[in-house]
Amino acid sequence: MVVASVYGASPLADAYNLAYLFTGNILILFGGLGGPFHSATVTTLTPRKNNPEAGLLITQVMFVSGVLLTLAALVICLIAPFLVHLIAPNYALDNPQVHSQFTKQTILQLRIMSPLITIACLIGITYGILNVFNRLFWPSVSPMFASIAIIISLYLFPDRTSSWPLAVGTLIGALGQLCAQLPGMFKCNLRYKLSLKPAAGLKDYLSILWPAIIGTSIGQLTIYVDSLFCFQIHDGQGAWTAISNANRLIQLPLGVLITAMLVPILPRFTEQATDNKPEQVKFEFRRALSFMWFISMPITMILLVIPTPLVQILYERGAWKSEATGLVVSALVFLAPSIVIYIGRDLITRVFYAYQDSKTPYYVGMSTIGVKALLDWYFVMQLNMAVAGICLATTIITFFNFALLTILLRKKIGDLGFANLILPVLKMLIAVSAAGLCTNFCYHLLEPLLRLQHLKLIGHMGSSAAAGGIGLLAYVGLCIALRLDEPFMLLRRLQVFPGHKRAKP
Repeated sequence: MVVASVYGASPLADAYNLAYLFTGNILILFGGLGGPFHSATVTTLTPRKNNPEAGLLITQVMFVSGVLLTLAALVICLIAPFLVHLIAPNYALDNPQVHSQFTKQTILQLRIMSPLITIACLIGITYGILNVFNRLFWPSVSPMFASIAIIISLYLFPDRTSSWPLAVGTLIGALGQLCAQLPGMFKCNLRYKLSLKPAAGLKDYLSILWPAIIGTSIGQLTIYVDSLFCFQIHDGQGAWTAISNANRLIQLPLGVLITAMLVPILPRFTEQATDNKPEQVKFEFRRALSFMWFISMPITMILLVIPTPLVQILYERGAWKSEATGLVVSALVFLAPSIVIYIGRDLITRVFYAYQDSKTPYYVGMSTIGVKALLDWYFVMQLNMAVAGICLATTIITFFNFALLTILLRKKIGDLGFANLILPVLKMLIAVSAAGLCTNFCYHLLEPLLRLQHLKLIGHMGSSAAAGGIGLLAYVGLCIALRLDEPFMLLRRLQVFPGHKRAKP
């Protein structure tokens, strides 16, 4: 919100978002929960956490990973001009001044933020260690330091002619995120030491890590494909910023859900897979998937039913204009359905990791690149759908990825029992459809009543909050009326119905 108010959907914002694509996105994908370093660390360390040599393993893991990612960061720094000319050679060509500013700013920010690549692996490894030893507080709140650093940087250096304060704030924030996790890591029951002799488990770690890195990078390639087509859009200034901001709205609920569910579920999958209990793995997978779908469906519904007021509330101030709001909304309505599918894809990928199989997600990721490019070409170049076409292609390819992984996992561990999910999911769809109609009706009923001449933002906030709240209550009420187990699971967590028990699998 702060970044949008300072830079809007301007060439400076596009420059930062393109530079972030090669640096910050790597931090999120490689260093985040479920990333290759986190997953490889959890999978390798879980069965060895009581081994006296576990500390040696982690030390070597951090040293090797840090050296290799530092080399990658140096390469990005050196080839920054080439990357910019490769991805966005035609940006604002009809305006040489804007084109020159955009190119210089992107190269500068790429070089400033290149250390994020090294920091990514260290954050991911420390995150994995803390996950294994059940120290979940600091990994959960450490991303807050990254956001705070960016906000402080923009307030201290409000330079609207350059976006270097944004890049510097991003780098400082990543360092803060890493530093927040280190004290907890040193409190874990590990004796860190360095030896030239490879530790037991290092080979297993690398065998999981490299396919996972390649698979994640392949997934990242689809984003580069998106950016290539996005910068081909006629008068595409602000288009990539719009897609980035729409994606942030999507990632907010995904981040909350994935953090809440996947932190405890990945070690559980790993333990059950190690103990050769495939039926338990499948049951835990179905239960987690059903519960996460139950939570994600009403969030998706709200983003689809009242997208414009939500974008206006979050972004439309300062340098952010109504034209940019329209771009984000057109992206959001086609991207929002991917929330539910993305959760399924991310969860099923963790099952493969639990079986120390990171190659299958890698091959599936590879297979999606050509399909994604074809979809982008068709929707953007043939149907002229612009940012909406890119987001629609993303939703379709996410479903394709999830379906393919499901088929391959079934071949690996047998029938996943999806038939048991048909009725609950059907009930959720009925409930969320009715709740969506209720939300839409309430918003259009309340918005004229709460609209204030000089305080439009307060009117939007009041009507959106009220309509969304009524819609959520309607959804939960209908799910309870339809006798779904998931709302009782949620209410039991909140100690509303502590005595209710879930039906046996």
